[in-house]
Amino acid sequence: MSREFAYRSARSLYGVFKKILGPAVRSRPRLHHFILAQKEAFRELLRPLVVVCKTPLQGAPLAIPARETAAVPNHVPRSCSPGWLVEEWREIHELEPELFPDPNIEFHIITDFIRPSLVGRHYLDLCQLYGEKATHVLMVPWLKSGGADLVVLNYVKALSAHKMAERVVVISTENADSPWAKKLPMEVQFIEFGKRYSHLSPEEQEKLLTRLFLQLQPRVIHNINSLLGYNIFIKYGKAITETSRLYACAFCEDVTPEGRSIGYPVCFLPRCFDSLTAVLSDNQHILDKLRDTFAFEREKLFVHYQPMTVDTSRPESRDARTKNSLDILWASRLDIQKRPDVLIKVAEKCKTMPFTFHIYGSPVYGTSEHEVKNFIDCLNALPNVRYYGPFDGLPSLPTERFDLFLYTSQWDGLPNVLLEAVSLGLPVIASSTGGISELISDGETGFIVDPFDNIDGYVDTLKKIHRDRSVLHVIAGNSLKLLESRHSWERFNEELKRVPFYVSDVSEGVQVIRKRRRK
Repeated sequence: MSREFAYRSARSLYGVFKKILGPAVRSRPRLHHFILAQKEAFRELLRPLVVVCKTPLQGAPLAIPARETAAVPNHVPRSCSPGWLVEEWREIHELEPELFPDPNIEFHIITDFIRPSLVGRHYLDLCQLYGEKATHVLMVPWLKSGGADLVVLNYVKALSAHKMAERVVVISTENADSPWAKKLPMEVQFIEFGKRYSHLSPEEQEKLLTRLFLQLQPRVIHNINSLLGYNIFIKYGKAITETSRLYACAFCEDVTPEGRSIGYPVCFLPRCFDSLTAVLSDNQHILDKLRDTFAFEREKLFVHYQPMTVDTSRPESRDARTKNSLDILWASRLDIQKRPDVLIKVAEKCKTMPFTFHIYGSPVYGTSEHEVKNFIDCLNALPNVRYYGPFDGLPSLPTERFDLFLYTSQWDGLPNVLLEAVSLGLPVIASSTGGISELISDGETGFIVDPFDNIDGYVDTLKKIHRDRSVLHVIAGNSLKLLESRHSWERFNEELKRVPFYVSDVSEGVQVIRKRRRK
């Protein structure tokens, strides 16, 4: 009796918990499977005692569960088969009496719970964030203090300020903060997609955003270093191109410690290139490499040298000829791409020289906390180094206090920080990588060190400048002239209009395609 009471109590308790926790459990497949397994184990443990009775025909004992005695005939064991299967067998049995399953056969019906899709539930919410129909959508991982982030701001500014787009929406696809979102124009809608829908799987995020594109049909979808964007272009690009034009940016390849080329231009761009209307870059170097490696069509590749405004309100360019020392500025990310370890070695070799290295920067991605701490500890241990921490763009720094700008990157496109340095009157010493040589010509518009880890090359260049500081004034003037002629906003806007179907007036872009095909 006590066992029967425990069984009934357990079933009642189970019913209460099932009603309360059922929806939450069913939405999580693994938890649901676990609960089902525990239910079956508990049921076997507390199954009630059976009643043994005598059949009038055979006199043999027949075990029947006590709580179901009246429902089960004495001469037929209770079937564990589903009702629909028994019904079908019964119909077949009427035609052929030999056909009916052995009652001793055990059947196990395996059911698997499939979680209902969450895409539909969030689609209306995303549409409300998206707002009215947009002509241009830019997909970005985030908006932080980086070169690619500044490129995003430049495209948005050109589209908004010069009425090249009716409405612009920027979508960040990573679950990360975007402090530079405040720099977007007020009329531009910013959606933190990655943060808002971080609970969705990558596949669900792809389907949600793809559904938005297919339904609302923006004329231009521009991917600037968004992993989610590339996955959408690869999987659903052909379908989206029925109603929208797809564009992507390529800046530079990444390099692993073993020397393997990776990154979006190498690993993702070739897989969706056929769906793209154009590939845009801030330097010619990467486009040439993509053509040589993947045989990309030349008429789809466009260089947009990023615009930079010369700040005439800042103090005049410094004249280092009146100083006995050099104040050297290094401002970049404390990520392995920018090679702060090379900077540390250069500073160590210059400890006996009247040089002071002023360092600004913080990690953004790709560098462990341990590595960053090691970089900072090494910098702080050097007597000729001053480390100040993160910064919000080069114009936010007191650049008039420094004599030149040092850049030690291992791979790159054409870094915006170099354009900013030139616009602020700072002569540049940089590694010869990526598209840097398109801005810095050794001895004319700056100083080039090759390869990037040539420590003696950096040190020798600094010593030469120390012996003849008058060259800095000439270098700063030459680089500033190049910046004003090739990196003006007027030039950038004109080049943007030449991209096929990108701006509202597409006639010029179509003519560019025809001219390139004739060549």
